[in-house]
Amino acid sequence: MHIGHAIRILRLQRKLTQEQLALEADIATSNVSRIEKGQRQPSQKLLVKLAAALNTTPSQLYAACEQPALPDGQGSEINKAGLTEQTSQLLLTSEAQVLLKLFHELNSDNKTLLLEQLKALHRWQGKE
Repeated sequence: MHIGHAIRILRLQRKLTQEQLALEADIATSNVSRIEKGQRQPSQKLLVKLAAALNTTPSQLYAACEQPALPDGQGSEINKAGLTEQTSQLLLTSEAQVLLKLFHELNSDNKTLLLEQLKALHRWQGKE
């Protein structure tokens, strides 16, 4: 996978448009588009700006690029964004990774209970 694909996936996970990412990174929207399509390689300086705008680091983006973009035949499944679970986790913040790890360790009943509580908290904040 190329660096632009990792940037695109992370941007979508963060629910940002290309315009929003470009504004946050102080670059042209057309640059974001070309990078995501693999038509342009970002300079190190630009990659630092993009990573900061995505609340990650360039090293995490590079690590995500090292992961296969297709199933490896060993049970890896591709998610809706086109990433294996391992690659997707590399793009998450460390807090999100901890939450996912703890969530996966819960039994089925407790997962259901936790999801209901999170939805209630989300509604309470007025975001649903």
